[in-house]
Amino acid sequence: MNISQFKFNSYAVNTYLLSAKDNTAVIIDPACADEAEFSRLKKVIAEKQLNVVCVLLTHPHADHVLGVKFVMDAFPDAQFLMHEEGLRLYEQANDYSLIMGFQKRILPAPTGFVNDGQVLEFSDIQLKVFYTPGHAPGSVCFYSASENVVFTGDVLFYGSIGRTDLPGGSFEVLRTSIMEKLFTLPHSTLVLPGHDQETSIDFEKQHNPFLQ
Repeated sequence: MNISQFKFNSYAVNTYLLSAKDNTAVIIDPACADEAEFSRLKKVIAEKQLNVVCVLLTHPHADHVLGVKFVMDAFPDAQFLMHEEGLRLYEQANDYSLIMGFQKRILPAPTGFVNDGQVLEFSDIQLKVFYTPGHAPGSVCFYSASENVVFTGDVLFYGSIGRTDLPGGSFEVLRTSIMEKLFTLPHSTLVLPGHDQETSIDFEKQHNPFLQ
C-alpha cells in the first residue's frame, strides 16, 4: 500500500491517499477547502492513474469534511463511509464551518457506515475499524496490520490527544479509547494523525503526558 499525505485548509488537516498495487485508491478525511486545494489531490490521483473507490472519515468535524463534495463529484461511483454515531454532527458541520471561518457547502450523504471491528477491503488495502469516541461522536481509527500503520484522526497525536471540550467530547472516554484500542497495537505501529507529525505507539506509551 502506498500512502500520500496532504495538508489542507487553515487547520492543517492531514488528508491521506492510499493506493493499492492495482491502483485502487481510498481517501481518508478529504479536507481540501477549495478547488485549488482539491486540484493538488486530483493531480496526484491523475498522475498515478488511480481509481478512487472510497472516502473514509475518521470523524465529522468541519475541518475534516470540507472536501467530501469535491471528491464525490469527481468520483461519483466511490463509496462514502463513516460511523453512524457521527451522522448528526456531520449534518451540522456547516454550522461549525461558519464558526471556524469556512463557507457553507453541500454535504453529500454517506453511502454506508462502518462498525467497530469491521475489516474494510479495497483490493490489497485492508483497514480494521476501531471505534474510538471521546474527541467527537462517531470517531474511528483505521488500522492496517500489513503496513503496521494506524490512521488516528484527532484521537492521538504526537505527544498529545484530541480536544475533549467540544460537543460530545470526554477526556475519560478518549483516554479509555486510546488505552483499550490503540495501545493494544504493536509498539512499532506508525501513527498517522489528523494533524501535526507522525509518531508511534511505543513513543506515545512512553512519553505522552496525557496517557501516563
